[in-house]
Amino acid sequence: MGLQSTLFDQLQREFCPPLDTSLLAALIADIESDNNGSFVEPSSTAIANLRVSLTELAAEAETSQLSEQYANLNLGSGYSDDTTSTPSAYVGETATSSTSGSISSQSSFSSPLGFLQAALPHIKYDRLNRALSDAQPGDGEMDMWDIVAGILSEEQIREMEERGLDGLEDADVMQDEPPWHEVCSKKNKVIGKKKKRSKPTALTDIRQQHRYTPVRSNSLDSSRDGPIPISDRWTQLSSLSTHVSTFLPPYEPSFFLSYFHSPSYSSPYAALCSAISTINKSHQPDVDNHIPVLVNLLDVLLAMYEHLNSEEQSRLRSDAELCVKATQGRGDDALELVKLLRELDTDSTSGYLEIGVYHLPQPAPSPEKISDPLKSFPPPSPLSLKVRAASVPPTAVHKPSPYQWQSVKRQKRPERTPQLLPIHIPAYTRDVNGMKVKGSGNGVGKGGKGDVGEIDEYRKRMKESMRKRDEMLKEAALMWQRGNSKSRGGEVAMYYAERARELQEMAKKDAMHVAYMMVDARRVASNECNTVDLHGTTAAEAIYVVKETLETIDLTTKPLKIITGRGSHSVNQVSVLKPAIRMALIEDGWSVSSWDAGLIIRGRRAGAS
Repeated sequence: MGLQSTLFDQLQREFCPPLDTSLLAALIADIESDNNGSFVEPSSTAIANLRVSLTELAAEAETSQLSEQYANLNLGSGYSDDTTSTPSAYVGETATSSTSGSISSQSSFSSPLGFLQAALPHIKYDRLNRALSDAQPGDGEMDMWDIVAGILSEEQIREMEERGLDGLEDADVMQDEPPWHEVCSKKNKVIGKKKKRSKPTALTDIRQQHRYTPVRSNSLDSSRDGPIPISDRWTQLSSLSTHVSTFLPPYEPSFFLSYFHSPSYSSPYAALCSAISTINKSHQPDVDNHIPVLVNLLDVLLAMYEHLNSEEQSRLRSDAELCVKATQGRGDDALELVKLLRELDTDSTSGYLEIGVYHLPQPAPSPEKISDPLKSFPPPSPLSLKVRAASVPPTAVHKPSPYQWQSVKRQKRPERTPQLLPIHIPAYTRDVNGMKVKGSGNGVGKGGKGDVGEIDEYRKRMKESMRKRDEMLKEAALMWQRGNSKSRGGEVAMYYAERARELQEMAKKDAMHVAYMMVDARRVASNECNTVDLHGTTAAEAIYVVKETLETIDLTTKPLKIITGRGSHSVNQVSVLKPAIRMALIEDGWSVSSWDAGLIIRGRRAGAS
């Protein structure tokens, strides 16, 4: 039995998962027993044959698992149920099998399910059928547009979940431009001069001014944000002391509050620095152990505050050293403490004076003056003995004759400085004939494919296509419900459904182009030509981008690294892109291996076309 447990442990480490341990135990029991059921030591040939069988079973189990995950992704146009779906040339997916048509047979257009299949061919049959069953009315007639709108909303939510947070940030970049309004010129009315209204003057008794309550001015000239009241200042100091005490335990907030209230320090920055210095004197500093923490902290801080001048950077370094000693090498607490000191210092030097209480410097004591003794009689009044001095006429200044030639100094011309042109001029995107010129830069300002304006144009066009598609679907649903043998509403509804399908295809193609340009721009900017970051894309877009990238790069020198993410922002914390891309590449004959947050493609498998 010792051999059995050893063989079982070895094979379990190799093939479980994806194989089940009970299946492995059953196969081992087959080679360790004869026809009578008694124990027989397995031969090396039997063990080798068992390994071959287990390898084949594990490969089949992994492929089946990937197929099941990939089938549940609902990738959209590449997995539609009829033959009019988006071609695999631009979606980057293989054609659906002929069995899918038998599963979801095309219903008659006059039926609700047939209309939904014609209007939304990229949605699965089961999803359409479930939407109809959920919307079955009790008495009245169902509203087909409500059903279509609900399906489109769910598809949009699914697409946003696939893209994750990165896709939402990219979508926020494009803002809607406000519409242009035509302003008509108005005729100026002849208005006569109005007599200026005189300002009334209030006549009051000056002796009764103390009885009136002063009225606060509400004019626009008066500042709205006045100084913070004293009560709020004390509350702010109490909150600030509590915040500092969390970084420097076991010191209480009252310890720091005494420094902030002390008039010996003119600013909260000086008070906090003095308090931290006092803490450093109270314990034995271990400078040698804190040097790595200080170096790492300075690397972070100098990158964050690179805009500071030399004097401020010097204070930043001294503050960092002070905080590392006070926190005894706790890097996170030291970083937050230095940030707080920077805020207090900026508030003091900028003149805002909004954080804490600022104390005026104490005036120096003035020397006492020795007063003369009072005299018993007043001083004699001085006589006015001033004699008015004779006015001396000013000396005559010689003025040149206006009829003579005079020399004029030459004015100094200002020096000409070169005028810098902006990096991007919108007018340069069109030629002299007004035709649009294809951009020569990508999304990060580099040269190559993926101009910023080109991406915005694709996005605007995609948004406009989706808006028109919704209008066509709404009209199709309305005409389908009104249709009968006389009004021929079914034929009109079919026309609108076909137009909606065309607009859907156009929007999908534009989405593929935008995804490829954005991913390619990131790849060029990172200087890693064999690394593709697919964050912010859907599964169908990611497959298209990967296949297009494989056609442009060489894998003989370096494999292609694909970053799909661990699925932290996806539903149930499961990556959607990774199994979808892996399955599509395996079907195309690529050799694919997995890593924690993506895939690695090393080339085509042997024998794959």
